[in-house]
Amino acid sequence: MSFRRGILQAWEGNPSSPAWSRMLTKSLGPLGSLYGVAMAHRRRRYEAEKAGVFKIPVPVISIGNLALGGTGKTPTVAWLVKKLILKGHKPAVVSRGYGGRPKDVMVVGDGKGSLMAAPPAADEAAMLARRYSDLLVLTGSERSFVAKKAVEEFGADVIVLDDGFQHLALHRDMDVVVLRGDSPFGNGKVVPAGVLREPVSALKRADAVLLTGECAGRTREEIQAFIPDIPMFTGHLEPDTLLDSRGENTGSPDELKGARVVVVSGLGNPYGFEKMLESLDVEVMVHHEYPDHAHYALADGVRLVSSIQKTGADFILTTEKDAVKLSPLLSNAPLRVLRVVMKIDDEMNLAGLIEKKVFSS
Repeated sequence: MSFRRGILQAWEGNPSSPAWSRMLTKSLGPLGSLYGVAMAHRRRRYEAEKAGVFKIPVPVISIGNLALGGTGKTPTVAWLVKKLILKGHKPAVVSRGYGGRPKDVMVVGDGKGSLMAAPPAADEAAMLARRYSDLLVLTGSERSFVAKKAVEEFGADVIVLDDGFQHLALHRDMDVVVLRGDSPFGNGKVVPAGVLREPVSALKRADAVLLTGECAGRTREEIQAFIPDIPMFTGHLEPDTLLDSRGENTGSPDELKGARVVVVSGLGNPYGFEKMLESLDVEVMVHHEYPDHAHYALADGVRLVSSIQKTGADFILTTEKDAVKLSPLLSNAPLRVLRVVMKIDDEMNLAGLIEKKVFSS
């Protein structure tokens, strides 16, 4: 088992995780406790000093999470912006992106079909802009400034703050928190000892909670007991379309049945992707795992092409997020991209809650 897999399993509280990974995360417990205290202090400071919170003249909806990646946050953002566009709104997705100076703003998608490649654009931002050519997507480290620019210069009438639950400097009208249904809090510890970005008590700030993936009834009941007044919804990722390297539709995911593939992914939760491929009866010859938001180089492209030749695979299969960075490296290789979408079980009620809380006040 790789070091990364071992740590991920220990963070999730998996009893079958290697002993060394459990010992390592346990030794990091004091650091996690200190970080949790610091995050709680930061939250109380923002709550006490309302003057430090920037407010823009249009509604802001935050889609965030309590744990590190792999919860289905970005597919939930995609679900929301599609709903907003169909309602006649002009949403702008605002996210942090990678690096840059405080006042730097990167226009990843201008809403008119002009797109920025990844890199330099962040992979999830580039993926959203590529999927919806009429969507504004802007990134920058100072998200209050980015949101202001989206409104004043691009005419956005609603901001969707991607990964915004911990970004307290920008006022939001609604906080939706996305949690994994099978492991919402992992081992219950804060990074680096666990998967949590802040203590579980922070969940009480949410206006709605979305549990994604496999969700035991007991898990939902326990979370609902902890936050009895906060609406809770369930959803799951579903394979939607098979794409080529240019993002063109090449058919249904059902066509993957029996295919021999080389898989490459850089995900926070690679297990979920593997389970989906298993459900589609895909024969995975080898899975090249990279860290979340991996930066692919030419050597990686060569490695993947070599894997096809060695295994006799039919093609390389990757995620839509990874494809925005891999496609230029694999322009002459057989590449397929699996697009997934978030299916929310009671989406009419969630959409109605957003409408009421954000647009009816």
